[in-house]
Amino acid sequence: MRSFANRFVPKFIQSFVENPSVYLIMKDISPFTLHQLGQMWIKYQQATREISNLAILYKINSHNFKNLLIVGDTHGDLNSTLRIVQPFFDGKVDSLLFLGDYVDRGEQSYLNFFFLVCLSIIWPDRVILLRGNHEDLELNLMFGFYKELQNYFPVNKELQTVLAIINAIYNLMPLVAITPKNSVCMHAGIPKSIPPLELIEQIPKPHVGYRLITDKKLKKELHDAFIQVRWNDPIVTSIKLKDERSYHGHFYYTHEEVQQFLKLNNQKRIIRSHEDSRGGYQEVFSNVLYHVFSSEPYFGQIKKAFTINEEKNGDITLRDLDFNIELKLKG
Repeated sequence: MRSFANRFVPKFIQSFVENPSVYLIMKDISPFTLHQLGQMWIKYQQATREISNLAILYKINSHNFKNLLIVGDTHGDLNSTLRIVQPFFDGKVDSLLFLGDYVDRGEQSYLNFFFLVCLSIIWPDRVILLRGNHEDLELNLMFGFYKELQNYFPVNKELQTVLAIINAIYNLMPLVAITPKNSVCMHAGIPKSIPPLELIEQIPKPHVGYRLITDKKLKKELHDAFIQVRWNDPIVTSIKLKDERSYHGHFYYTHEEVQQFLKLNNQKRIIRSHEDSRGGYQEVFSNVLYHVFSSEPYFGQIKKAFTINEEKNGDITLRDLDFNIELKLKG
């Protein structure tokens, strides 16, 4: 297994990462006490500040990301996550970038979420967790994570403490990452305004800080961007109504708008996740927009899931969850 970084990491975090699967058979028994969860929040905050200086848009330029594995939604599926991270532990990839949606719908949201948080604490310079639309307590009430937490923490006072810790972590996650190969990675897609990336960089951390902005126009722009990078979907048509909404009430974006966004920001492509209806992989718009989903199987919707590997030699390849090459995308 990949050696731990040369930094102080509590033993309970190391032990959990070394053997998380044992808790799959210990139903509703938390690997962590409330005190340990509090420690984890402090360590996550420290690691985030140290590596990215609380950046909302993570511009990856480190040599640690020359061989990068990009991962779509895992939705409480620890089994898929453990398969995905094995090449990282084996040294076959240098780094991991997750596109969000670690919780809800699956049966191991609690374990899946904190396993990934632990990875980012141990290897903050190699593991990035973006925030998806399901990293949101309101959605967690409806799609399973809240109920799962109630099973782990039946005492309401303890549950409220855990929710506060989880929400604090949500609010420190970056929203966008730009890889060394000029891929703009985000959970869902571009905001309706097609903004320069400099606007997204102004979204504060913690994310709720936009509420304190006094400039009403800027406040709305930042709030819209904060929501829409986690919710907006592509639409494969040349005709789109000005304010046309997707099935979940947010906005669509077209091939032309993707090209406009990439040209404005001097980037090459967008890699996103978010929609299980597109399957495990789809080249939505040729050469400029790729969709990847990484939970398998997924409620009959996805039988085979994938990741995207930006390799040292310049190739970009589609891989299955066991790191087998499925398709060469670019190179």
